[in-house]
Amino acid sequence: MSRIDDSRDSRFIPRLPPAIGVLAVMAMLAACSPAPADRSETVAPTQPLAVETPPPAYPADLACVGIGGQVGVLLTIGVDGRPKNVKVEDGSGHPQLDQAAVDAVKGWNFQPGTSRGQPAETPLRVPVTFTAPDLDSDRCEGISTDRSD
Repeated sequence: MSRIDDSRDSRFIPRLPPAIGVLAVMAMLAACSPAPADRSETVAPTQPLAVETPPPAYPADLACVGIGGQVGVLLTIGVDGRPKNVKVEDGSGHPQLDQAAVDAVKGWNFQPGTSRGQPAETPLRVPVTFTAPDLDSDRCEGISTDRSD
């Protein structure tokens, strides 16, 4: 009687334990899956938040004669929360008020806006309103109230 050597038989297929077969199929399927999404793409952007915005210095000679106005200021909030590229978009009609608004905004501090979860430069437009305060006559003494604007 002859003995059959299965190792030479081309019909011989090794059998793997079922657990190894399942793991092999899972590994092949995982390789076909799309890459996990970048989590930063799913984070909603945020706008800058004002942290410190002291009011502008009101030019005394304009305050004493009751001149006010609004200045539209354009700026960019940097990743450090500091304003940059500060400029007047809509002037008040009074250069002193416009300059006071720009000077004040340059000193403001913000929590920066974010994009994809990271601080990002953000353009911003802010109105700066000057409402003439009620000043007593002693504070306005010596300031010319004769304006020929």
